[in-house]
Amino acid sequence: MPGTPVQPTAPPITISRSPGSVLGEAVAEAWHAAGGSRLDIPAGVVAALALWPQKSPRAEAADTIASYIAAQPPRVLVRGLAASADSYWGLRPDLWTAARPLFDWTKEDLNDTQLAGVQAVARAALRHGVLHHTGDTDPAKRSRIDLMSWVITSLRHIHSRRSLGEHHTPPDVSDLMAAVLAEGSTGGRRRCEWALEPTAGTGGLFRSAAQDLRRDGMDPADSGWVMLELDPLAAAGAAVNSLVWGLGPRAVVGCGNVLAQPDLAEEALARQRDMARHRDNVMELIVFAIATRTTDQLLNALTASR
Repeated sequence: MPGTPVQPTAPPITISRSPGSVLGEAVAEAWHAAGGSRLDIPAGVVAALALWPQKSPRAEAADTIASYIAAQPPRVLVRGLAASADSYWGLRPDLWTAARPLFDWTKEDLNDTQLAGVQAVARAALRHGVLHHTGDTDPAKRSRIDLMSWVITSLRHIHSRRSLGEHHTPPDVSDLMAAVLAEGSTGGRRRCEWALEPTAGTGGLFRSAAQDLRRDGMDPADSGWVMLELDPLAAAGAAVNSLVWGLGPRAVVGCGNVLAQPDLAEEALARQRDMARHRDNVMELIVFAIATRTTDQLLNALTASR
């Protein structure tokens, strides 16, 4: 589905750019109403939509793309969502791997109830403007909200009514914290070279810091962002957000307990380098294989013509 020409004949759906809290609640309610119990599937649906590779200036193509996606049969929809996530392997294999807890379900043989839930969640997210939030070519506009935080916390609240649920730092608080931390001791603005967040959640504090840099005319992709998180689902959300927000080539996500693993940040950075090298080796093999096949085809054509 990603990269496929958008079909204008797809039936339209009514779309509004809802706040993140409303979108998250709509996704959770749709999944709950469909009888779903897992959290990775609905969160992964929204993550794959957020990563949908067809971006447009001011997200002007969002409604057309949303109508096309919403019209897909459930199994076709799952394949399209998987392709959306997989398209980022070549760009950032380490973040793609960190995000896998949100997408492994796309390789399963889902039952009818789960498939109906996937479709219901996708349509709820699309109706509430997920592509308007994440479909802009400008990363600053894609960074206005922490969409994965709203979705994951809403899902946990509705499925864990017996507990207190999960609470991430509110956006206005993280905005204030980012602004305070950016102020130097002499009152000047502090240039961020590397930033480390040992309890990152889905990365909300770094979203605020990145937007603060942009307001000062700086590119957050020039900085390093190390996000460490104990919960695999939240860490996966941080990896997705890093791509959506355009945090750049030095954005790294590590999943683990920083108290038990004091070298977790160094391990995450080393893993990023190793996976980039592995990606480059794989791509070289693919290029070589294509070149060899092309050569064989040319030789066969020349031989056949004699």
